[in-house]
Amino acid sequence: MKPSATKAQPAARSRARISSAARQGGGHGPMVGPAAGPRQARAIDAVASPRFDMRMSSTPKARLAWIAAYEQGQDAAAVCARFGISPATLRKWWNRYREGGAGALADRDRAPRTSPTRKAGAAEAEAIRGLRARGLSLSGIRAALLAEHATELSIPTIRRVLARELPAPVAPRPRPTQPRAGIVSAGTLEEELSAAIAEAIGRGRYRPGDKLTEEGLARDFGAGRTRVREALRSLAHLGLVTLERHRGASVAFPSEADLARAYEARRTIEAGVLEQVARRCDHAGIATLRAHIARQEDALATGNRLRFVQLLTDFHLVLGGLAGNPFLLGFLERLVAVTSLSFLIKGQMGDPHCAVADHAGIVEALAEGRLAEARALMDAHLGGGRVCEPV
Repeated sequence: MKPSATKAQPAARSRARISSAARQGGGHGPMVGPAAGPRQARAIDAVASPRFDMRMSSTPKARLAWIAAYEQGQDAAAVCARFGISPATLRKWWNRYREGGAGALADRDRAPRTSPTRKAGAAEAEAIRGLRARGLSLSGIRAALLAEHATELSIPTIRRVLARELPAPVAPRPRPTQPRAGIVSAGTLEEELSAAIAEAIGRGRYRPGDKLTEEGLARDFGAGRTRVREALRSLAHLGLVTLERHRGASVAFPSEADLARAYEARRTIEAGVLEQVARRCDHAGIATLRAHIARQEDALATGNRLRFVQLLTDFHLVLGGLAGNPFLLGFLERLVAVTSLSFLIKGQMGDPHCAVADHAGIVEALAEGRLAEARALMDAHLGGGRVCEPV
């Protein structure tokens, strides 16, 4: 017997089995479907022909061959490998075949019948706000919507609903500034870039829920996309940025529990900062801190709200700089950026005079060598036991 004939026999037997299985509509398990009629059987015979390309683009004939092959062998992986399709594609067309028979395989619509990526109605938006008030994260809200309201929405849709509740920006977004000294001056280029992006977020240039594209950040900060990608990973590790597969990066929209943990970390870090400042700070350092308090009071008196909020945040970083430890300052810079999201989300703060008084009390305690008192004031200021909106 010729070799070509030897090779042809198994192929012929395989085509016969596929045709037979499809005509019978047989099989078992999850792939049992309606029987194919004479017209569908002829289509399968055509697909089983040696002239038919099994890896051709999706057509009703090809889809029918996928179904027949699966019904025969019950091996989805083998079918996908043989025809060059994904498991999701096989599953989609099997579901349509099971619901509507071979005629459903002619459907040209390749999009899913239903998609969670859609607009949220008024009732759904109200449910999202209620779940957010319970302190749930975006993924937690999505799961609760499905479990409690039988509603499936995508995370970007949920983020858009919550973003509509944010207050308007207090001022036009400022141009990006050079990153501060600290870990910026002692670290790698990626660390410099992550510190600069964190500062821009803390100052409101990028708001909670905003998309952060590699192209846009590379253009804004004059960096390569590889460095931007590494910086975003670093910020995601800190909770300042959210990274989602196939969706990219966005400014985090932290829950109340996340913000509470960030303030807890700040209380620990800033206690160490005060200890270092108490050891190193001289009269010039105290004068610098007092001058900063005076600028806070001036901004409060003139009603310059944006500058006032920025000065309140800067005070903690000035303290960190006086500690003389660039790594300690680097941690503080990024934590301050995370907690700044609290103000950006709420759009309001507590008694502003309270924050200035806290800062002044901390400075005077340091000036007089009362470290324990300064640490107690800082702990209370950052939410450790008194009602005064921390910044």
